Amino acid sequence: MFGPFSAGDSLRLYRLQRKGISLDLQRSLTQPYTPLREAWLAFVTQQAMGQPTYVLSDLYDGEGFVQVRYRPHQAAADVAFLAPALKEGQQVHRVWSCLLDGACVEAAGHGIQRVFANLPESGEVDVFQQAGFMPYAGEDIFRFDSAPAAQQQAGTLALRPQCPEDWPAIQKLCVAVTPQRIRQAEGGIAITTGGESNCQRYVLSAENSDDLQAELSILTGGQAYWLRMLMHPEAGNVADGLIRWALSALASHPALPVYCSVRQYEGGVRAGLEAAGFVLYTTRVLMVKHTLAWSKIPVQELAPALSSSAEAVPPAYRINGDPELQPSNNWLATTREP
Repeated sequence: MFGPFSAGDSLRLYRLQRKGISLDLQRSLTQPYTPLREAWLAFVTQQAMGQPTYVLSDLYDGEGFVQVRYRPHQAAADVAFLAPALKEGQQVHRVWSCLLDGACVEAAGHGIQRVFANLPESGEVDVFQQAGFMPYAGEDIFRFDSAPAAQQQAGTLALRPQCPEDWPAIQKLCVAVTPQRIRQAEGGIAITTGGESNCQRYVLSAENSDDLQAELSILTGGQAYWLRMLMHPEAGNVADGLIRWALSALASHPALPVYCSVRQYEGGVRAGLEAAGFVLYTTRVLMVKHTLAWSKIPVQELAPALSSSAEAVPPAYRINGDPELQPSNNWLATTREP
């Protein structure tokens, strides 16, 4: 039987979570959390908080559970945790197939159009492909073990805290960095212009221009730090300065490991990370599955629209949830919903 988590599933989750695998690498490396707590938090708050959890208990298919995380202001979700892990036996492949199929159906029922997964380069990819997920990008995770306090001064880069007025320039930077096929796979450009309390964001302005050369985010966790950098393809060699600036900004913090994620289409960062002492920690595969949400409009009402000769309108890009990008005379125009 497959269904949403309930209070009666607590013991099963407590037992299985120790055998599971977290696919939310950033969160699992930077701060401690338990799937059982996330399941209860989502259960009590009716999915307003925590991670929605779905449980499988079947004499034939086996038992397990899957957790997803909804992306704020987007019709998208991420597979965050699966249990048990594939190494627990051959029957787990059937368990994962049932869990992924069921979770995607549930997500579609909530209006989710895309379900994402961040996977190691191993057998997990094959199981997800069999469940309808397709790879669309690769990502390298680098790790730095030395204490930030041992780093040199930040250098001469004039980074400043990100502000809401930077949103159009950040949008333009992301378009310049991200290939169109990636934007299409992810449903547009997702930009966080605000920020969690434990994440600081900075920008590097271009000389004599309102554009940005780079954006830097520093996530502070109880177990580690997480860096994310975006550099304009024409920004030149600013990677070394960005990395030194980030490590210097952490000099006054506790000495914890520092991770940095770099997508494989983002050039110019790896050499700077390796020169600063970072080493490759793992390589991930980014996958996506497009779901079909149930329509509330009767088929007969849709028929006239389907028979129209008008061209289909491509899906609008959503940036940070509220703004919407629309093509207008070969320029990107922004609008806001009421």
